[in-house]
Amino acid sequence: MPNVLITGADRGFGLLLCKEFLSRGWTVFGGKYMRDFNLIEQESEKNSALHVIPLDVSDILSIKNAYNLVTQQTNSLDMLISSAALMGEVKCDIDEPPMDLNAPWNSFAVNALGPVRLAEHFLPLLDRGERKRLCFVSSEVSCIVLMKHRPGNSYPYPMSKTSLNMGVRLMHNLLFPQGYTFRLYHPGWMKRQEVDGTLGEFGAIDPADTAAHAAKFFDTDLKDEHRMVMCDYLGQEWPF
Repeated sequence: MPNVLITGADRGFGLLLCKEFLSRGWTVFGGKYMRDFNLIEQESEKNSALHVIPLDVSDILSIKNAYNLVTQQTNSLDMLISSAALMGEVKCDIDEPPMDLNAPWNSFAVNALGPVRLAEHFLPLLDRGERKRLCFVSSEVSCIVLMKHRPGNSYPYPMSKTSLNMGVRLMHNLLFPQGYTFRLYHPGWMKRQEVDGTLGEFGAIDPADTAAHAAKFFDTDLKDEHRMVMCDYLGQEWPF
């Protein structure tokens, strides 16, 4: 059975990705950060192929501990999916002083540096995997050329996602010649899953729909793997 590590698997998109890959016969290591949610534990009780891994991608020690837990179950990984993200309502822009200078750093630590650290620490397992695929969840707000018509966005999230895209590009430059393939994905504005499993009223997309599309995109080989592009839940390419 192939193995995949999925971060941000506490709820919503990340949790539904776990379910998608379980249905495809994968062994899934689901990264859990949110203590208030037990949705992934409920799923692991139904399927022994799902392993819950405590993981804070902004904390190097947590990443190392997660690595050790995964190595207790397998000596290789076929795929890594970086889905964890820090969003929230953050007031941090120049027209509402004073700027919260901690907010950008927190966002960068989770959204930009976290995925790079994660890939770095799990490369030994990925090197021994057959697929060697790295998948990263980005956002439409990472696209610099498209933000010129969107006033009012807080700085931390868009800036950190743009930085993530650059990090993925740099990893692609280094690792593609070594046999690695990459996916960069924009899942759309999803409804948020609550503690009880229900979906919130805000958002335009059911996370189950975009997770099903993402799983197919992540799992399917492409004819032009050398191209580094960002695709969305409709199969469209985005500039970044």
